[in-house]
Amino acid sequence: AKQVLRRLTTSVQRIVRSTAVADAVKQWHDCICQVCGEGVPTLKGVYAEAAHIQPLGHPHDGPDISSNVLCLCPNHHVAFDRGGFVIEDDLQVITAGGTPLGALRTVPAHHIDVAFVRIHRERWAA
Repeated sequence: AKQVLRRLTTSVQRIVRSTAVADAVKQWHDCICQVCGEGVPTLKGVYAEAAHIQPLGHPHDGPDISSNVLCLCPNHHVAFDRGGFVIEDDLQVITAGGTPLGALRTVPAHHIDVAFVRIHRERWAA
C-alpha cells in the first residue's frame, strides 16, 4: 500500500544573513576550519560553514559582520553552537570539559572581535 503523506502550507520569518560576509570569511580561510584545520572535500570544492559567534536571532541579536563570524567545519559549527567548546580572549580553544585544543587558527584579513567571544563564553558558563 502506498503511503500518502499529508502536506501543510506554512509561513516562516527568518533573519536574512549576508552571504557576502559568510563568503568573505570562508574565502579568507580557504574553507578550512579554524579549530581543526580541516575542510570537507566535495565535488564542488572544499566545504566549510560560517558560524556566528554571537547568534543573530532573538534574544542574542548579534550583528552579521565578519568580526562576529568564524569559518568552521560542520562538526565544529554544531559543537560551537551547542557549547561544546568556547574561545578564550587570547583565542585559545577550550572544550566544555576544560581540555585545551590549541589556538584558534587566524589570518591577518579576518579580525575577530573578542567582545563576541566573551558573550559566547558567558552564554555557556556553568
